[in-house]
Amino acid sequence: MLWLGPALGSWLVLRYIQQQQGETSHATSLVYRVFFLTLTLEHIAFFALLISGTFMAYQVGWFYTPWLQQKLWLVLLLILPLEIVDIWLGNWQAKRIVELRSRGNPLTTRQEQLLHFYHHSFTKLALLIMPPTILFIMWLAVSKQPIW
Repeated sequence: MLWLGPALGSWLVLRYIQQQQGETSHATSLVYRVFFLTLTLEHIAFFALLISGTFMAYQVGWFYTPWLQQKLWLVLLLILPLEIVDIWLGNWQAKRIVELRSRGNPLTTRQEQLLHFYHHSFTKLALLIMPPTILFIMWLAVSKQPIW
Protein backbone atom coordinates (compact mmCIF):
# COMPACT_ATOMS: atom_id res chain seq x y z
CA MET A 1 0.00 0.00 0.00
CA LEU A 2 2.99 2.31 0.31
CA TRP A 3 3.19 2.28 -3.45
CA LEU A 4 0.02 4.23 -4.23
CA GLY A 5 -1.91 5.01 -1.06
CA PRO A 6 -0.02 7.95 0.48
CA ALA A 7 0.63 9.77 -2.80
CA LEU A 8 -2.97 9.42 -3.96
CA GLY A 9 -4.26 10.64 -0.60
CA SER A 10 -1.94 13.64 -0.53
CA TRP A 11 -2.80 14.46 -4.16
CA LEU A 12 -6.51 14.51 -3.23
CA VAL A 13 -5.76 16.83 -0.30
CA LEU A 14 -3.65 19.01 -2.60
CA ARG A 15 -6.45 19.26 -5.17
CA TYR A 16 -8.91 20.20 -2.42
CA ILE A 17 -6.67 22.91 -0.92
CA GLN A 18 -5.95 24.28 -4.39
CA GLN A 19 -9.69 24.67 -4.97
CA GLN A 20 -10.30 26.20 -1.53
CA GLN A 21 -7.23 28.41 -1.09
CA GLY A 22 -5.86 28.88 -4.60
CA GLU A 23 -2.69 27.64 -6.23
CA THR A 24 -0.34 30.18 -4.63
CA SER A 25 -1.55 30.29 -1.03
CA HIS A 26 0.67 29.49 1.95
CA ALA A 27 -1.53 26.49 2.82
CA THR A 28 -1.19 25.11 -0.70
CA SER A 29 2.58 25.53 -0.48
CA LEU A 30 2.66 23.49 2.74
CA VAL A 31 0.49 20.74 1.25
CA TYR A 32 2.75 20.66 -1.81
CA ARG A 33 5.71 19.86 0.47
CA VAL A 34 3.88 16.88 1.94
CA PHE A 35 2.72 15.82 -1.53
CA PHE A 36 6.28 15.75 -2.87
CA LEU A 37 7.46 13.75 0.16
CA THR A 38 4.71 11.16 -0.34
CA LEU A 39 5.46 11.08 -4.06
CA THR A 40 9.07 10.19 -3.24
CA LEU A 41 7.83 7.51 -0.83
CA GLU A 42 5.58 6.13 -3.59
CA HIS A 43 8.46 5.80 -6.04
CA ILE A 44 10.78 4.19 -3.49
CA ALA A 45 8.00 1.72 -2.61
CA PHE A 46 7.38 1.01 -6.31
CA PHE A 47 11.01 0.09 -6.91
CA ALA A 48 11.08 -1.99 -3.71
CA LEU A 49 8.00 -3.81 -5.03
CA LEU A 50 9.73 -4.47 -8.37
CA ILE A 51 12.88 -5.76 -6.65
CA SER A 52 11.05 -7.95 -4.14
CA GLY A 53 8.72 -9.33 -6.84
CA THR A 54 11.66 -10.18 -9.07
CA PHE A 55 13.45 -11.87 -6.17
CA MET A 56 10.35 -13.90 -5.20
CA ALA A 57 9.69 -15.00 -8.80
CA TYR A 58 13.32 -16.04 -9.15
CA GLN A 59 13.31 -17.95 -5.83
CA VAL A 60 10.16 -19.89 -6.66
CA GLY A 61 10.96 -20.38 -10.35
CA TRP A 62 7.85 -18.69 -11.74
CA PHE A 63 9.44 -16.53 -14.45
CA TYR A 64 8.09 -18.67 -17.29
CA THR A 65 4.59 -19.30 -15.98
CA PRO A 66 1.84 -17.79 -18.20
CA TRP A 67 0.17 -15.81 -15.43
CA LEU A 68 3.45 -14.16 -14.38
CA GLN A 69 4.37 -13.42 -17.99
CA GLN A 70 1.04 -11.60 -18.39
CA LYS A 71 1.59 -9.75 -15.14
CA LEU A 72 5.06 -8.67 -16.25
CA TRP A 73 3.72 -7.41 -19.60
CA LEU A 74 1.12 -5.29 -17.79
CA VAL A 75 3.79 -3.88 -15.48
CA LEU A 76 6.32 -3.25 -18.25
CA LEU A 77 3.90 -1.81 -20.83
CA LEU A 78 1.52 0.20 -18.62
CA ILE A 79 2.68 0.72 -15.04
CA LEU A 80 6.41 1.28 -15.53
CA PRO A 81 6.08 3.95 -18.27
CA LEU A 82 3.53 5.85 -16.17
CA GLU A 83 5.79 5.67 -13.13
CA ILE A 84 8.83 6.84 -15.11
CA VAL A 85 6.90 9.86 -16.41
CA ASP A 86 5.54 10.47 -12.91
CA ILE A 87 9.05 10.45 -11.47
CA TRP A 88 10.29 12.88 -14.11
CA LEU A 89 7.29 15.20 -13.89
CA GLY A 90 6.51 14.98 -10.17
CA ASN A 91 9.85 14.55 -8.47
CA TRP A 92 11.82 16.86 -10.74
CA GLN A 93 9.82 19.16 -12.95
CA ALA A 94 6.73 19.98 -10.88
CA LYS A 95 8.70 20.11 -7.64
CA ARG A 96 11.22 22.53 -9.13
CA ILE A 97 8.46 24.72 -10.58
CA VAL A 98 6.53 24.82 -7.30
CA GLU A 99 9.69 25.68 -5.37
CA LEU A 100 10.38 28.56 -7.79
CA ARG A 101 6.86 29.86 -7.34
CA SER A 102 7.07 29.53 -3.53
CA ARG A 103 10.12 31.79 -3.55
CA GLY A 104 8.08 34.44 -5.36
CA ASN A 105 9.48 33.89 -8.85
CA PRO A 106 6.99 34.31 -11.69
CA LEU A 107 6.49 31.20 -13.80
CA THR A 108 6.86 31.08 -17.55
CA THR A 109 3.95 29.97 -19.71
CA ARG A 110 5.77 26.70 -20.33
CA GLN A 111 6.15 26.05 -16.59
CA GLU A 112 2.46 26.79 -15.99
CA GLN A 113 1.54 24.43 -18.84
CA LEU A 114 3.76 21.67 -17.47
CA LEU A 115 2.26 22.00 -14.00
CA HIS A 116 -1.24 21.94 -15.49
CA PHE A 117 -0.40 18.90 -17.62
CA TYR A 118 0.96 17.04 -14.59
CA HIS A 119 -2.00 17.74 -12.32
CA HIS A 120 -4.71 17.36 -14.96
CA SER A 121 -4.04 15.47 -18.20
CA PHE A 122 -1.34 13.12 -16.94
CA THR A 123 -3.10 12.40 -13.64
CA LYS A 124 -6.41 11.72 -15.41
CA LEU A 125 -4.65 9.30 -17.77
CA ALA A 126 -2.98 7.55 -14.83
CA LEU A 127 -6.29 7.34 -12.95
CA LEU A 128 -7.88 5.80 -16.03
CA ILE A 129 -5.15 3.22 -16.65
CA MET A 130 -3.90 2.29 -13.18
CA PRO A 131 -7.01 0.91 -11.38
CA PRO A 132 -8.02 -1.72 -13.96
CA THR A 133 -4.39 -2.65 -14.59
CA ILE A 134 -3.72 -3.08 -10.88
CA LEU A 135 -6.89 -5.18 -10.53
CA PHE A 136 -5.72 -7.47 -13.34
CA ILE A 137 -2.27 -7.71 -11.77
CA MET A 138 -3.76 -8.54 -8.36
CA TRP A 139 -6.08 -11.13 -9.91
CA LEU A 140 -3.12 -12.76 -11.68
CA ALA A 141 -1.05 -12.75 -8.49
CA VAL A 142 -3.79 -14.31 -6.37
CA SER A 143 -5.35 -16.75 -8.84
CA LYS A 144 -2.14 -17.78 -10.62
CA GLN A 145 -4.37 -18.23 -13.70
CA PRO A 146 -3.68 -16.43 -16.99
CA ILE A 147 -6.28 -13.95 -18.25
CA TRP A 148 -6.17 -15.27 -21.84
